[in-house]
Amino acid sequence: MKSKSVFKSVVLFISLGFLLTIVWLIVFASISPENVETVAEPFPGASILIGFASAFIAYLIYQYNSARAMEQKILSNTSNIDAIKIRNNDLINKANRLIDKHQKNEKESYIDIAQASSSTKEERHEQNTKNHLKTYSDNDVQITTSKQFGTFIKDFPELSNNHNVQVLLSEIINSENYLSDSKIILNQSIEAYNSLIHQFPLNFLRIPLKLNDKEFYIENVVITDEMLGI
Repeated sequence: MKSKSVFKSVVLFISLGFLLTIVWLIVFASISPENVETVAEPFPGASILIGFASAFIAYLIYQYNSARAMEQKILSNTSNIDAIKIRNNDLINKANRLIDKHQKNEKESYIDIAQASSSTKEERHEQNTKNHLKTYSDNDVQITTSKQFGTFIKDFPELSNNHNVQVLLSEIINSENYLSDSKIILNQSIEAYNSLIHQFPLNFLRIPLKLNDKEFYIENVVITDEMLGI
């Protein structure tokens, strides 16, 4: 891809060079004495030399400004991702606090029922409590995604039918989607920037101009022993 970009840049540079050569020929022709039949150039081939020199300077300035603009875009996208992560974590924390509170209320409710029942019913209620909460114990339930939160509230009508809970779930989903899209946009910006600084003429001057390749965004996924059950 970089080789194609360099070839395209060279073609554009040559085209611009010929265009500016014509412009300089017109300039020299306009200042040539009327009694001279040919264009009076300062020296032979001046129009070509000055034309391509002007094209090089103009194209270099354009490419350099484009590279710096892309750098700022990369910084902005990175900052956006950090802000979205903070918001997403806040929403996930709210969801986890809701789950913790619901679990606590569920356990207290089952315990109260068990204590008010006979010994036979008490055993049955205790067993029902264990069966009902075995998947959603305090230690087991710690959601990290909207899918996990949606799966949890789906088992409890009082939560799934709650408008505010559905709004929270929707906000988490939107935050995750926005975060995913922002990561793609960031990597696309980095790809465009890295390609640009390897194009002519920046590929010859990127080191003195301090235009270095950017690393692509890679999500660091931590997998603990607890997550694997070992």
